[in-house]
Amino acid sequence: MAALYRVYRQLTLPVHVRWEIYPVQHESAKRRAYGGSYMEDVDWWKSPYETSAVNELKYMTPEILLLRGLWKENKRLWWLSFPFHLGLYLMLVNVVFLLIAAVFTLWSPTTYAEGGILRLMMDMLIVASGWFGIIAGFIGSLGLLYMRLADRDMKLYATPADYFNIVYILMFFLCALLTIVFVDPFFVAAKSYLLGLLTVGTFASTYQPGQNVFGALTIVLASLLAAYIPLTHMSHMFMKYFLYHKVKWDDAPSRPGSAIESAVLQNLTLKPTWKAKHIGADGKKSWRDIASSTPNEMP
Repeated sequence: MAALYRVYRQLTLPVHVRWEIYPVQHESAKRRAYGGSYMEDVDWWKSPYETSAVNELKYMTPEILLLRGLWKENKRLWWLSFPFHLGLYLMLVNVVFLLIAAVFTLWSPTTYAEGGILRLMMDMLIVASGWFGIIAGFIGSLGLLYMRLADRDMKLYATPADYFNIVYILMFFLCALLTIVFVDPFFVAAKSYLLGLLTVGTFASTYQPGQNVFGALTIVLASLLAAYIPLTHMSHMFMKYFLYHKVKWDDAPSRPGSAIESAVLQNLTLKPTWKAKHIGADGKKSWRDIASSTPNEMP
């Protein structure tokens, strides 16, 4: 619910002030190479507005999955941040695989239980994503915690919330690692637990991860983490879409009668309360009043 509220809140905010930052990734490859824009064309407003989702994906995929920007700017931090993010991504993938296996079990319990290539493939994907994700996440979170404590530059801007977040995630990965090493190496109990959730205990076996202290802690920490992430800046894992597509790359033209024109006109009626005195945003004047004022009329 918190994640849905964040998305709803973002969608209902006033239209943003456009960033004049190039290249815009949905432009053609030729224009992106030098930071060009469709506005270079003569009478561009007479032509249809066209974008390329493929070009955006070419940029976003390595940025999200491989942290390409961090690799370019800070390779030392990348070696720890990448396994940290990879671990979180693989945990999400692991849950998806577990859900697929649970659905197949419910759909055809006898067929799935008897084995076959489908069950073998799903079991291998579950075990591989689980083990790699937990180990990568544990190494990454432990390394990032050490770096935040040892690196003087990082300590300057690290907040108590940053330390809490990394320690919490480290505890989750530690409990998960202890669980798969000593309790559930093949995720049998994890599958049984998910089946129990989906069927309110009807299909769950007596072998449950919650019967072990490490398994119980893993379940509790994972559940709280899923609820906690949307409430913090860690929600950038899905809110980044709005930064790129709705702010950084949004160069859609404002045409007469368009939704953008309507949103801009609505913004002009807002009454800002900025602290900067030279703006004159006292909460009484609208943006229209402020924008139409001459400098000598401002306080």
